[in-house]
Amino acid sequence: MRNKILAIVLAAAALLSTSSVYAWDAAGHGTIGHIADRHLTPKARKMCSKYLGHSLAYYASWLDNWRYSHEYHHTARWHAVGIKDGKFVPGQLAGDIADFLAPLTMDDHGVARLEQMMTALKSYRKMPDSAVTVNLKCIIHMVGDMHCPGHVFYHGLKQYTMQEGKDSIRFHGFIDKSFHRFNKGKNSDDFYKSNCRLTKEEIAELQKGNMSDWIAENTPVFKECYTLLSPTINYHDLPEQNKFRMKEITDELRCKAGFRLAYIMNQIFK
Repeated sequence: MRNKILAIVLAAAALLSTSSVYAWDAAGHGTIGHIADRHLTPKARKMCSKYLGHSLAYYASWLDNWRYSHEYHHTARWHAVGIKDGKFVPGQLAGDIADFLAPLTMDDHGVARLEQMMTALKSYRKMPDSAVTVNLKCIIHMVGDMHCPGHVFYHGLKQYTMQEGKDSIRFHGFIDKSFHRFNKGKNSDDFYKSNCRLTKEEIAELQKGNMSDWIAENTPVFKECYTLLSPTINYHDLPEQNKFRMKEITDELRCKAGFRLAYIMNQIFK
């Protein structure tokens, strides 16, 4: 399996970053990367600079930009995970309506792929630099996706389409654009200063565990998002407390994703 993952990521080593409109959108993913950049250890910062040549924020949306190309379409499922009967499965088996052409395998989801890449990077010194680089770029993006309510699917709990003004918008799309909706006029640094000033002890506490633990911890608020929004009420007509709670949830999830991304990088390069 490790060789399979290395073969996948080596092929993509030459691809460059452009703008994106996918999960958390470019601003949301960039903010997660910015938070992580601020909490790298000196060694992790040095090694990330060596392999990436830029900040984590710079490559935060990189994986979105090539997942639908013919050569790399098999990576499209890596952005989501489903939960069915208490187990992680590909999103399509738990409510994701996306239809991908690549053959489906049971480990073709974000949690399994992240774990495989993080395991591979424990031996980064023995890997080609290009393989390390692409693994890092994938991890930077996928950690954010695994903290996104629109990318974790629950069997029996269907995402829906709602109205926002005269426009129809999918639950997924609403979550993706929540940074702009709830943080108008703010950049990543503004967001960090307003929302992510935790103590060292608080940061260490939320960094405990692994991706499976973090998804389990986030599951109550992921599911709460379904109750806060409504397929029958126009978003503009929702109670203000619902909108405020959505802002609280999505802002907090981005902070968690940023601190946990930093933790992963610090552990890889400890």
